[in-house]
Amino acid sequence: MNPLDTKQEKEKEVAKEVMQEKEDATPILQVLAEEDRYIADRMKSQPKTLDEVLMVKEKRYAPGEHRLTLPKEFKVYEDRLAFRWLNKKKRSLDDAIIKGWIVVNKTIFPEIAKKAKYLFSTSGAVERGDAILACIKKEIAESIRKAPGIKSSAYLKNQLNKGTNPLPKGQSGFYKPEDTTEKEDDSGVGQGLQEGRDF
Repeated sequence: MNPLDTKQEKEKEVAKEVMQEKEDATPILQVLAEEDRYIADRMKSQPKTLDEVLMVKEKRYAPGEHRLTLPKEFKVYEDRLAFRWLNKKKRSLDDAIIKGWIVVNKTIFPEIAKKAKYLFSTSGAVERGDAILACIKKEIAESIRKAPGIKSSAYLKNQLNKGTNPLPKGQSGFYKPEDTTEKEDDSGVGQGLQEGRDF
């Protein structure tokens, strides 16, 4: 056997091994549908082994408490912040963010994230099913909550004031319907039958 041939064969084998290592090192990019991506994201936060699954206990709530009750770790902030659960749909989140609500996450509450890692999902937010926790300064939340009542009171007051204001000359203040009867033209003959209006 020719020494050149063996050298070329060895070089080919080394090149194959290098190519194989590159293929193994390169992560495969897998395109997922939105639902599949969501399921994969949820699976990251679930128990990893059967033993962990068997350790999960049924969640019991105190009287008056339910799954969307504010987690007890955030109760210390209730004097300064108002909390609210938002629907995770884009439209709902956008509307709340425009009004000033901020999605609760690990970076805003790092001390809670260190103590109670179970509260935060893989996205870094506090989620319960289709709801996501948001917060805002308490004064801003109060003004947002009172705005519809103020607007309604102003409208009602305006409507009630209409009865006390003097009416323009010649108006009675009662509803006067418009005359919708067919008018005759100069010849004295009616306009005749109109399609869609005759019975």
